[in-house]
Amino acid sequence: MFHDVVLISSKEFPHMQSRTKVALGLASAIGLLFSSGVAAHDSPNDGHIPANVNYGFEVVGRDTLAGVVDEQYTDVWSHDGYAYIGTFQNPCNDAGVFVVDIDEAIAQYQADGSTEGATVAEIKSAPNTRINDVKVHSVGDVDVLVATQEPCGMNIPGAAQNDSAPGQVGQGGISLYDVSDPTKPKALKKNFLEFEGVHNTFMWDWEGKSYLIGTADTFDFFDTFFVDITKPQSPKLLSITGALDWIPQGVNLDQLETGSSAGIFNHDVWVEVIDGVPTAVVSYWDLGFVTLDVTDPANPAFLMDSTYPAINVSNQPYEGNAHAAVFGGEGDYIFGGDEDFSDSSFSIAYDGVDYPAGVALFGDDPNTLAGNVEYVGGDGCASVAAPTVAEPQVALIDRGGCFFSDKGANAEAAGYEGYIIANNAGDGLINMSAGDNAIPTIPGVFIGQSDGDAIKANQGLPVNASSIYDGWGYLHIINNTDSTITVPDMGMANPSTMDVAPGHHLGYYAPAETVEDSGLGTDFGDLTMHNIEADPLTQDITPGFNEGPRMFVSWYSLGMRAVEYRPGHFHDNSGGEGSYSQNVHEVGRWIDPAGSNFWGVHIDEADV
Repeated sequence: MFHDVVLISSKEFPHMQSRTKVALGLASAIGLLFSSGVAAHDSPNDGHIPANVNYGFEVVGRDTLAGVVDEQYTDVWSHDGYAYIGTFQNPCNDAGVFVVDIDEAIAQYQADGSTEGATVAEIKSAPNTRINDVKVHSVGDVDVLVATQEPCGMNIPGAAQNDSAPGQVGQGGISLYDVSDPTKPKALKKNFLEFEGVHNTFMWDWEGKSYLIGTADTFDFFDTFFVDITKPQSPKLLSITGALDWIPQGVNLDQLETGSSAGIFNHDVWVEVIDGVPTAVVSYWDLGFVTLDVTDPANPAFLMDSTYPAINVSNQPYEGNAHAAVFGGEGDYIFGGDEDFSDSSFSIAYDGVDYPAGVALFGDDPNTLAGNVEYVGGDGCASVAAPTVAEPQVALIDRGGCFFSDKGANAEAAGYEGYIIANNAGDGLINMSAGDNAIPTIPGVFIGQSDGDAIKANQGLPVNASSIYDGWGYLHIINNTDSTITVPDMGMANPSTMDVAPGHHLGYYAPAETVEDSGLGTDFGDLTMHNIEADPLTQDITPGFNEGPRMFVSWYSLGMRAVEYRPGHFHDNSGGEGSYSQNVHEVGRWIDPAGSNFWGVHIDEADV
């Protein structure tokens, strides 16, 4: 497997040939910068998905970043002909940021296939510090690089018991550098902000000032911060906000903390000016994609958040995991993706059926749940009657009335070996948090209302923990207008349509390997999507069956994908097209024959 920056041109896709040539004026290609390497959550096996059909892309250059081939690389950005690449944490060191001359990388590769010599600078990070995200933005006449910083060194013993101590050795916050001469970066402000870690940032200009939005590793629902960088050598923190601020303003709390990587936190940020309003999209994991009016970064205003479909493309309950998003169609759409590193989700097996389930975030391991199910006949808040038989029994209890932990504690006190909470308000799943009273030690799980009803009607049989294949993370197109959009439901051959409200899903895209249980699993790396960018040359196209706004997606072991939002397309791999999609059409894919593991993607123009 290669560990480097790959420069790939996207060829003239069908229905876009003349527009691509005219828009560029350089060559019939859009230059793409991909950061490739062992990714954050890669399996120990260095395998890959076979490159079955590559089309639409051509490799035009590579660089191995000064020969540091065994490192792990993170995101990639470019500015004025230079690429900037961050570094990950294994082994944790001070590798920092690499700077690559794009034209030189292309020229050397085109001349003799060389993959070395185009790296012009390395900006060392603090020891034991990973640089997850890199962005460059012109502030006045200074090109400013912002590098995020997260500790990645050894854990500090006892840190979990001391909130004032960092959990790992290393540096948090962000550092700003002057890269007006990319070959000679100069520090402007190092180790700014007191957050233990910062994961992602984005910069923009508004009314004569330059601003930055970022995501802090606080995990306290106040993790979205804004900084005035008009004077980059002396940045000023303006505000900190997050989910708890947005609840009174209408953020959707119906689908929270479900799936194998449950959580509510800001993971990524992006800003564009839409209809004269600076607007941010915040990828807030299980909360979905949140938009903010950032006209006044000191007082950002909640606009909208997305709503997940109840069922995902694998026909299983949706997990969330909103990882990264950009605006598309000049702001009419959000192109967003999930990062799901598990191809299965927790379930319980009962009478030959696997029922999807959430888990208790307290007590014994839910995987130890076992026994015969007995319905206790109520919410279990006051007390739970003792089991009617001596064998190990699992209490089935209705949701509502008290804390989940109270129900579990009452079941344990009555002699049960475990408990199942059945939803009383639909089939949505949650992972259960504890209350303020006694905490049970027995395992507990949470199931949907209809599944609970089915078990109640047939109680008394054994139950045990299991798992269900539910696919990997994939791409979504979301309505970001303030009006309903009507789109085809099942393709042009089917006359049915769906009315999509603001914040809801217009379509999706997933490679077939992410939907079908192919058995590849983590032995072949991660099959989830990772990062996404919109092609700026196509966002003004009115979406139709034959063309539409294009986006590029880095997909770890499944390489790089180019897709377009085209209402009327529907694919279920029945024709061997290699993808599942609704109102989205794939127009290019590339997997390195030696194996791919793409983390970052950034779009730039290059003369090839």
